[in-house]
Amino acid sequence: MTRTLAVCAALLLATAPNSSASIATATYNSTSIEAQFRLTPQTNGRVQLDLYRRDLLHANMSSSFPAGDLAGLDVASLNEPGQRPVRFAIVREPGRFDCAGVGSGAVATGQCTFTPDPSFTAMLQSHGIGNPTVGQSYDLTAVGATRALVDALAANRYPRPDINELVTLSAVNVTPKFITALTARGYAPASLDNLVDFAALDVSPDYIDSLRRAGYGKLDAEGIVGLKAVGVSPAYIESLGAAGYHDLSAEQIEQLAALKIDPQFIQSFARIGYANLPVETLVELKAMDVTPEFVLNLKRHGLQPLSAEKLAELKAIGVDPK
Repeated sequence: MTRTLAVCAALLLATAPNSSASIATATYNSTSIEAQFRLTPQTNGRVQLDLYRRDLLHANMSSSFPAGDLAGLDVASLNEPGQRPVRFAIVREPGRFDCAGVGSGAVATGQCTFTPDPSFTAMLQSHGIGNPTVGQSYDLTAVGATRALVDALAANRYPRPDINELVTLSAVNVTPKFITALTARGYAPASLDNLVDFAALDVSPDYIDSLRRAGYGKLDAEGIVGLKAVGVSPAYIESLGAAGYHDLSAEQIEQLAALKIDPQFIQSFARIGYANLPVETLVELKAMDVTPEFVLNLKRHGLQPLSAEKLAELKAIGVDPK
């Protein structure tokens, strides 16, 4: 992937918060995984569940769930004084976690056993995606992979994912609805990498439409992702136009946005005699932290007029006119 800037933070391998729960080495057989859990109630009927699994991947799962998603959990008892047994299950298409432990002081800890669902495994095999290991099934369950996602990818003619790619797609919340919405707008990223980037950066169909209305309707996936990654909005493009910078390329807009060059920065230089600077010069000035104050201090020392390029050069070699 060339531009996956936010993906890692969205994956299931998020580090769980520090806790007093013991972290035991996971144990395996051919059909299950055992790991430790820590459960704490949150507001609005949700609970925080941290699963600790130490294996070759050192993988952790940390998620907030509606309490109703944990079958058999007595939420009210979590806040009762004294120790009490806690049992619950998380059942998803790729497999299930069956958990048991002890709760005390609004915290429950114990052990979960993960078991893959054979029918989901068979579905992956029938689609040519592969035969997941128990560890891969654990990951698929943790991120909520579904048959519907597999079907949507096939129906919209995306490349067939392997198991790890399916984990990544699910982790960044690529859903059938998201895929269908992109297709309905006449836009389908050509690769799974691009689809991951779109979901990770929340490149929605509405965002793509807004770029079209701003005059950037022919961008490829890389161009769209590049603009979104640095926070470019139609309002930002419009503000550059109002400052005299019309018909910029997507690459130029991306450069300006990446350095947070806004109309105020542009106008601050125009007021001291540096109007209508090329984009490349604005980028150089901002990258070298050349400010109007720096320029005015040079002027007080008789170093004027200087080209914008010379200003950047002086800043680069450490000239301090104060």
